[in-house]
Amino acid sequence: MAQPQPRGGGGADEQKDDAARQEPIKYGDVYAVKGELAGQPIAPRDAAAMRAAEEQVEGVQVPRESGGGFSAAGFMEQAAQYNQALGAVQPGQATQGGVDVTQDAVPGGRIVTEFVAGQAVGQYAVAEAPAEQAKAVAGSEGTTAARRN
Repeated sequence: MAQPQPRGGGGADEQKDDAARQEPIKYGDVYAVKGELAGQPIAPRDAAAMRAAEEQVEGVQVPRESGGGFSAAGFMEQAAQYNQALGAVQPGQATQGGVDVTQDAVPGGRIVTEFVAGQAVGQYAVAEAPAEQAKAVAGSEGTTAARRN
């Protein structure tokens, strides 16, 4: 009588099957995006472009490591490396539609929004330094504000 073979022994065939089942990290897995973008793996050139765009935001120190806050670029870089290791994307691959970062002025600071292919993947507020807030108030109200006091 034959004895049953143990399962989950970690043989080479089982490891190949596990690797074949691994899926790339797609935009829709981590961001609230829709349509074609949701099904696309996060690409290396998108991550690099997002990093460059984040670094152009004046007065903001974007966190580069986990635990330092949220950075769309930081996460995208890690996801793109994972996707490359899986073979799901190539080193220079990018998503059609590009990357963009916008800034909108609000009282006391700015709202920064990060986009991939026209869809938002990150948003955060940047407070102005107290000295800059005072300059903005003085600049907008000028001497009129000083005369009221």
